[in-house]
Amino acid sequence: MSLTELIERQNMIIKEQADVIDNLFLLLLQYVPGEELDKSKEVQKINHVAVMKECIDNAICSREG
Repeated sequence: MSLTELIERQNMIIKEQADVIDNLFLLLLQYVPGEELDKSKEVQKINHVAVMKECIDNAICSREG
Protein backbone atom coordinates (compact mmCIF):
# COMPACT_ATOMS: atom_id res chain seq x y z
CA MET A 1 0.00 0.00 0.00
CA SER A 2 1.38 3.39 -0.97
CA LEU A 3 1.68 6.28 1.45
CA THR A 4 -1.12 8.10 -0.36
CA GLU A 5 -3.44 5.10 -0.07
CA LEU A 6 -2.58 4.75 3.61
CA ILE A 7 -3.36 8.40 4.31
CA GLU A 8 -6.62 8.18 2.36
CA ARG A 9 -7.65 5.09 4.33
CA GLN A 10 -6.77 6.77 7.65
CA ASN A 11 -8.79 9.83 6.64
CA MET A 12 -11.76 7.62 5.79
CA ILE A 13 -11.52 5.89 9.19
CA ILE A 14 -11.31 9.22 10.99
CA LYS A 15 -14.34 10.55 9.09
CA GLU A 16 -16.39 7.46 9.94
CA GLN A 17 -15.37 7.73 13.60
CA ALA A 18 -16.33 11.41 13.61
CA ASP A 19 -19.73 10.56 12.12
CA VAL A 20 -20.33 7.97 14.85
CA ILE A 21 -19.33 10.46 17.54
CA ASP A 22 -21.69 13.07 16.04
CA ASN A 23 -24.56 10.58 16.03
CA LEU A 24 -23.87 9.51 19.60
CA PHE A 25 -23.74 13.15 20.66
CA LEU A 26 -27.14 13.78 19.06
CA LEU A 27 -28.49 10.75 20.89
CA LEU A 28 -27.06 12.05 24.16
CA LEU A 29 -28.77 15.40 23.60
CA GLN A 30 -32.11 13.60 23.86
CA TYR A 31 -31.36 12.75 27.50
CA VAL A 32 -29.17 15.58 28.80
CA PRO A 33 -30.09 19.28 28.58
CA GLY A 34 -27.93 21.27 26.17
CA GLU A 35 -26.95 23.76 28.86
CA GLU A 36 -25.54 20.95 30.97
CA LEU A 37 -23.61 19.49 28.03
CA ASP A 38 -22.15 22.91 27.13
CA LYS A 39 -20.44 22.95 30.53
CA SER A 40 -18.98 19.46 30.20
CA LYS A 41 -15.29 18.74 29.62
CA GLU A 42 -16.22 16.54 26.67
CA VAL A 43 -17.90 19.39 24.79
CA GLN A 44 -14.94 21.64 25.57
CA LYS A 45 -12.67 19.01 24.01
CA ILE A 46 -14.95 18.70 20.97
CA ASN A 47 -14.81 22.48 20.52
CA HIS A 48 -11.03 22.48 20.91
CA VAL A 49 -10.65 19.81 18.22
CA ALA A 50 -13.00 21.77 15.94
CA VAL A 51 -10.75 24.83 16.28
CA MET A 52 -7.65 22.72 15.53
CA LYS A 53 -9.36 21.27 12.44
CA GLU A 54 -10.33 24.74 11.27
CA CYS A 55 -6.70 25.87 11.60
CA ILE A 56 -5.55 22.90 9.52
CA ASP A 57 -8.24 23.51 6.90
CA ASN A 58 -7.31 27.18 6.68
CA ALA A 59 -3.61 26.37 6.33
CA ILE A 60 -4.34 23.95 3.51
CA CYS A 61 -6.75 26.36 1.83
CA SER A 62 -4.30 29.25 2.08
CA ARG A 63 -1.62 27.18 0.35
CA GLU A 64 -4.03 26.13 -2.42
CA GLY A 65 -5.50 29.60 -2.97
